[in-house]
Amino acid sequence: MPSQPPRYRPPGWMPGKPWARPGLFVKDKRKRGRAGMRDRAQVLAEEPLCRLCLEKGLEVASDVVDHKIPLAWGGTDDLDNKQGLCDPCHDEKSKAERAFTRRR
Repeated sequence: MPSQPPRYRPPGWMPGKPWARPGLFVKDKRKRGRAGMRDRAQVLAEEPLCRLCLEKGLEVASDVVDHKIPLAWGGTDDLDNKQGLCDPCHDEKSKAERAFTRRR
């Protein structure tokens, strides 16, 4: 006597193979490794002050390199799409982007 009820499987269904997971080796647009480290260091050297704080009239050191247009929204990983921000401004910008993505 079976211990579990039968499961419906569509025709042609086969169990997945662990090595055939989709997205395992999909290359994204983000620069990684030394190239990414070099770009981040260059942006922080060119913009030592937070860009958003400068617009408010404050002088705060930039700690984080941020994408102006996020990669998920079609932005590039070029230097002209990066900006130096302080941690609070980066957190605020990221929070607004996540809220906008949820509303879409």
